Amino acid sequence: MMANHSQQQNITSSFPLFSSSECTVWLAVFGMEVVAVVTLNVLTILIYLKERSLQKCSMYLVINQAVTDMLVAGCVISECSLLGSNCKFWTSNDFSNLPSVIVTTVWFHFIPVASLTNLAVISLERMHATFRPFKHRLIKKNMFGAAVATVWIITGLGSGIHILTFFYSVTNEQRRGMLQSYLTYLLFCLLIILVSYSSIAIKIVCGNQPHHHGATSRERKLTKTLLIVTVVSLLLTQPCIIFWILMAVSSHTFTTISLQTWFRLYYSFEFLFWANSIFNPVCYAFRIPEFRRALFFFLRCRFQHQPEQVFPLDEM
Repeated sequence: MMANHSQQQNITSSFPLFSSSECTVWLAVFGMEVVAVVTLNVLTILIYLKERSLQKCSMYLVINQAVTDMLVAGCVISECSLLGSNCKFWTSNDFSNLPSVIVTTVWFHFIPVASLTNLAVISLERMHATFRPFKHRLIKKNMFGAAVATVWIITGLGSGIHILTFFYSVTNEQRRGMLQSYLTYLLFCLLIILVSYSSIAIKIVCGNQPHHHGATSRERKLTKTLLIVTVVSLLLTQPCIIFWILMAVSSHTFTTISLQTWFRLYYSFEFLFWANSIFNPVCYAFRIPEFRRALFFFLRCRFQHQPEQVFPLDEM
């Protein structure tokens, strides 16, 4: 998502933007977000892998979404590292180190694209399950595996091409053009999601699907759950996407505000952007009974008090 992340690194490394107390608050907020993202999504992945009732073909993409959400923590950690070095809490990073800049930039591009691409593929899969329910049940497991692989292949190729052209671009206009193409792909994924779920909503409202059929009812509930996850994800990511669209359209968009205000907006929108990775497991717990039961059973087993061992006094 950060097409001009290297430019931000150069700006923030030149002088501190915030006071020590404000830096501490931002680092604490992002640190708690990292813990929540990793804990909830690792727990989600473990539950889906252990609970047999959740090991359905249609859940492969959901598990893949949990993996991408877990990897979001790397983006937040990188942001914390940059902020902490700017606040002089630790040694400044060497932003002239090309491998470090490439790895950071690739990560910031790759993970958001993978997440949004997977959401778009989920919306297409849900649309197929709604309009062709019987054919959808006949889809083999390897087809869902191929869909997961396609998500990562498309993400890797698209991000790789964009990053190569970005680093070989010289002028700010060329880099802004790369950012615009990157955002265009994100908007294309958003369009797929919007069209897919809009058609699903129309089909459910106007269609004549059997309401009491067990398999159809479960598929419909799963569709609604994934719709809620997608809508909330889009609501949380839109401020950041709009922010960067305005930056891509014109470099003079935020010239009327101070640099400190710009970065406060930036970090606020970033926090919301990464927070969508926290909401997904919470939504699964509330909306999917099998997931909720497995979660409570897992937590009960983990936190159950072990009987204390008593040693005779003569053995001590």
